[in-house]
Amino acid sequence: MTTYLSRPSTDSTPPGYTPHEVELARLDSASPSTLSTPPPYDDEAPSSSPFHPTVHFQIQTPGKPWLSLPLPTRPEPIPIFSLHPEDSSFSTAAQATPHFTCIRPERSSGSCYLTTTTSPSSSSGTPAAVATTTYRFGPNRPPLVRLFSPHATPLSPTTLNQLLFSKEKDNDEQQEPDDAKAWDTFPITSLGLLTRAVSFHSSRLGGTFQWRYASRKERHAAALSQHLGCGEGGEISSLLILERVVRVATAQNIPGASTSTGGKEEIRTVVAYFLRGETYRTPGSSGSSAGNGGRLVMDLSLWEAGDVKMEREMAVAMVVATCLVMLKREVDRRRAAQIAVMAGAVGN
Repeated sequence: MTTYLSRPSTDSTPPGYTPHEVELARLDSASPSTLSTPPPYDDEAPSSSPFHPTVHFQIQTPGKPWLSLPLPTRPEPIPIFSLHPEDSSFSTAAQATPHFTCIRPERSSGSCYLTTTTSPSSSSGTPAAVATTTYRFGPNRPPLVRLFSPHATPLSPTTLNQLLFSKEKDNDEQQEPDDAKAWDTFPITSLGLLTRAVSFHSSRLGGTFQWRYASRKERHAAALSQHLGCGEGGEISSLLILERVVRVATAQNIPGASTSTGGKEEIRTVVAYFLRGETYRTPGSSGSSAGNGGRLVMDLSLWEAGDVKMEREMAVAMVVATCLVMLKREVDRRRAAQIAVMAGAVGN
């Protein structure tokens, strides 16, 4: 007996699927970031880090007015008061002892040193210097800044005078006395004839830094910003910015690019602002005064790792000392302009 098996028909309808059983996705509907973008890095670029000041100072110096003789300013000490971040108004700090004091021993020289009330004094009773700035005569001889540890043995008056008023024409770093062991030493150089910006390199504090003058747009943004924590607020007529500059190499020979994209890119991180305006400037000075005081705010987040206490103290001394150099440059430019005006008047 023969058994016949039935063959399924080829035109039979396949079983249907419900939407809950199978979910199909179009390839072209996928997110572009899923197809081409590599996984994101956990670390954020330093240039995008916000500025959160934790240290506030008030520098009190009248500067040099326009209507004055082109003579060096009087060697009066410049007090720098520490302000509390929660209450940065200067009314309470005006009655306190200055945290730093900048002392210029001679009127004919711009060399000065920075002292602090928390550092021990030398055997002669002279306050210990945490930083010195030596101005050297001659072309291509920029001012030289030395930073000293506040916990080291204070410099003797003889050694301090040798550092400030050395007449040697050689490299000053090689002429230092044996007991003048600076924690760090660096010159402050100008970035060009057409700019007032300066640059310096500190190997102990993380690389290259630049002081520059902000644009009008940056001044307006700083006046409206709430994160500076300057309390009073108000218009800012002059704004100096200290930035840490890191140069990184960019990619080269990208496929499909018409030209090579190789080169170097600068990543800038704001370290400090120096603000001057009707609210912040030193009483008795005006907006036209050169080198007048103001409010100095710092963000020390770059020095949170490592030897925190030492590096933070040295970073504060570096910012204050270099800011005073910028004020000294303003006074020098004012004197040069006054001399030019007087020379022109005599010539006519």
